[in-house]
Amino acid sequence: MKAQSVSTYALNNSLRSVVSKAQTELLKAQQEASTGMVFDVGLALGARSGQTISLRKEHDRLSALTDMNKLTSQRMKTSQTAIGGIVGETQKYLGNLTGANATPEGRNAIVQSAKAALQTTTGLLNSSYGGEYIFAGVNTDVKPVGDYDADGSAAKAAIGQAFEDHFGFAMNDPKVADISGDEMKAFLNTAFADEFSEANWTGNWSQASSTVIKSRITPTELAETSVSANAEGFRKAAMSFTMVAELGGIGLNDSAFSALIDKALTSTTEAIASVSQSQSTLGIAQDRTANANTRIAAQLNILNNSVLDLEAVDPYEAATRVSALTSQIETSYAMTARLMGMSLLNYLK
Repeated sequence: MKAQSVSTYALNNSLRSVVSKAQTELLKAQQEASTGMVFDVGLALGARSGQTISLRKEHDRLSALTDMNKLTSQRMKTSQTAIGGIVGETQKYLGNLTGANATPEGRNAIVQSAKAALQTTTGLLNSSYGGEYIFAGVNTDVKPVGDYDADGSAAKAAIGQAFEDHFGFAMNDPKVADISGDEMKAFLNTAFADEFSEANWTGNWSQASSTVIKSRITPTELAETSVSANAEGFRKAAMSFTMVAELGGIGLNDSAFSALIDKALTSTTEAIASVSQSQSTLGIAQDRTANANTRIAAQLNILNNSVLDLEAVDPYEAATRVSALTSQIETSYAMTARLMGMSLLNYLK
């Protein structure tokens, strides 16, 4: 029979091993108690760990989609504010047109109103959010509409050239006083109107893309979440503003001026209806996005509960283990201190 060696060295090493293991377990228990989740998913779930990874991946994907929808919603809100401003400005202009008269003062007032409306609308179409132009379609880094009155304006030059090509003389020629109402009406309905076709608008006025932004608001659903400055309503509004701003003060006779105002009234009314339609379309996209966020929130709650069912730990059990391991380590430290004090020299004394 072999006698086992007993020494303070062996006892110390034995306690050191117990303390080291207890400290490792304590770290795990403390993390589980604070997070409420298992320390090692793979070890705790084994073959089912793939399931929780898939659930977390789907949760992260839907969370990212929710964040994107919030940005999209804010961009649409900014767009709605700008469109509302354009509608308000156009309605104000329509009121001024209704009361316009052929007196020099009346002509000057409506011309100034048209110029102000054109400048305001241009500014609103160049609105931006988050460093991106919201009416530029997919060309979000390009300013949509240029300043009509700027030096070298292609739009202004094109309007002047269209007038000269149609009548055979420039807008500053005294012959403008001889233009009849029917001739003015014919010009406005043909050559002038053609300057606001989509092709000429994108060539002379706008650098926006007619392709609007489509956003994925759910994993399976896309929505058009922007309006382009090339939309028909904006072009009609610009046409109405420009015809009065350019032609209202060049010296037309009463008949031609009346034809101009009549055409402006018709164009402005059509512009308001068309812009309001764009506003409604964007409103539908806003509603769809809000509903999508509600559905995604419900899905996230289900996914979160599923992950908790797999990974959650009993907080009371985790707290109990932390307390027990802490007591075990403290006891080991106390015993180590006692053993360190044991010495044959102390006994011989």
